[in-house]
Amino acid sequence: MLAMAAFLMQAVPTAQAKTTYKVAVGDPEHSEQGFIALKFKEYVEERSKGNLILNNFYGSALGDETETLRNLQTGSLSFAVVGVANLVPFDKRLGILTLPYIFSDVDQAVAGTTGKPAELLNKWAMEKGFRVLGWAYTDFRYTSNSKRPIKNINDIKGLKIRVPASAILIASYEAFGASPTPISWAETFTALQQGVVDGQDIGYLIFKTMKFNEAQQKYISEVHYTYQLQPLLISERVFKKMSKSDQALIIEAGQFAQKKALQYQLDEGQKAKQYLIDLGVQITVLEDEDEWKRRAYEIVWPKMADFVGGTGVINEYLKAAGRPEWKK
Repeated sequence: MLAMAAFLMQAVPTAQAKTTYKVAVGDPEHSEQGFIALKFKEYVEERSKGNLILNNFYGSALGDETETLRNLQTGSLSFAVVGVANLVPFDKRLGILTLPYIFSDVDQAVAGTTGKPAELLNKWAMEKGFRVLGWAYTDFRYTSNSKRPIKNINDIKGLKIRVPASAILIASYEAFGASPTPISWAETFTALQQGVVDGQDIGYLIFKTMKFNEAQQKYISEVHYTYQLQPLLISERVFKKMSKSDQALIIEAGQFAQKKALQYQLDEGQKAKQYLIDLGVQITVLEDEDEWKRRAYEIVWPKMADFVGGTGVINEYLKAAGRPEWKK
């Protein structure tokens, strides 16, 4: 937990300006995305003494995340918080963050989105018109379903699992033996409720916020195959039009909000887990996660390496994170 502790203890500075901006947030207000957007707004408005006003629009009220990202590119939208998987069509290198088991725990997720790794990710994003101001940490995408507890690799076989339209997540579930089914986030609850799919995967807090327990999701298994990261972005076009002092304030606010978002996830994620247990949702831990990791590294990584830019790009990121290189 040393990386996380050091990260939470860092400090932040100040700046100023005068305008109103819109912030598009994909998830509901009471979520990790909603929280980072709120802390960002509070910091900016307080430090600018009300000269900068941010209006947060939650639950994809300004359009889905793909539309949101296009609007950021053109500068018709200023800020957004989105799932990192939705950035991949704009720059495939960012798909590295969705490779199965790239992060084994929250410390690695934090280390992989701060310092040199964060600079590299931001460089790639900026080339496509986005600047990463901070990251919301949204826990591992734990797998839930309506059929049975998943305790080992055989238990997931044949289950229809809702996934976003992510080639890597689809390839991961195929390697695990499930039947991944791409469905939009807005349609997920209904698809679960009507039995179109058996399950889905998301962190405890969003599971609770979305009330997936009311959509036949009786079982959750702590599969640690992907840690869900949600970047807080500003349109690079909008950023370049700001005064130097406003730019400095916006950057500071992003770092401040990221730290707050991490602590929020650590606290509220555990509370949400206990809440779901109290409701009767059955939570299990994998007995054979080494087998899931083996399939990830031996099947998914080689298959998807070119999809994220190739072995060289993967190792560029791993080197920035101070981790051993990967050989295909």
